Amino acid sequence: MDPKYRITAGLIGSLGVLVLGTQIMLSLERGGLGLGATLWALAGFFTILTNALMAATMLTIAATGRRLSFGWMTMVTQSMIVVGLIYHMLLAHLFNFSGLSWWTNQAFHTILPAIMLWFWLMETTRHDPRGGLPLWWLIWPAGYAVYAMTRGALTGWYPYPFLNVGQLGLGAVAINMAAMVAGFAVLGYALNAIGQRMPLRD
Repeated sequence: MDPKYRITAGLIGSLGVLVLGTQIMLSLERGGLGLGATLWALAGFFTILTNALMAATMLTIAATGRRLSFGWMTMVTQSMIVVGLIYHMLLAHLFNFSGLSWWTNQAFHTILPAIMLWFWLMETTRHDPRGGLPLWWLIWPAGYAVYAMTRGALTGWYPYPFLNVGQLGLGAVAINMAAMVAGFAVLGYALNAIGQRMPLRD
């Protein structure tokens, strides 16, 4: 593998870890909770979990020197894109961050999704077409949805307003979730179509 590929992946993964670490520090300062409680609170957000998955993926590439499958890389890229789209379309107007919080927020929702898309477009290889199964890529967001709804039912806290059963009702939340699943699927098929037409890279 080209050393530049590993170095680039390592830099992206390290940036992800730096932003996640900064967010943990900021949450500890604001929340007054212990580390365990802070991590548990942050683990409720798809943004945090997906950025952590992205960082782990890139650091794995850097450490092992092996390319991961087209399917895995596309699933991670797809999820990062959705993190950015949902934030900027539905959530950005709800917040007014400043200082370091503004930077971490921009990194999570704009910078890292854009970098991940760039990395996928420039460096990922096209594997066997059987590796491009967009419906399988719904496992990550679907798993999160089950986790978030179960957690919300047990604690009464929902990480995003469009998932808040207490305020919207189960029917409205089900519609929101169906719309997001459809959006994930459309994006997945679009990325798969692009990926299958990309030239092989050695």
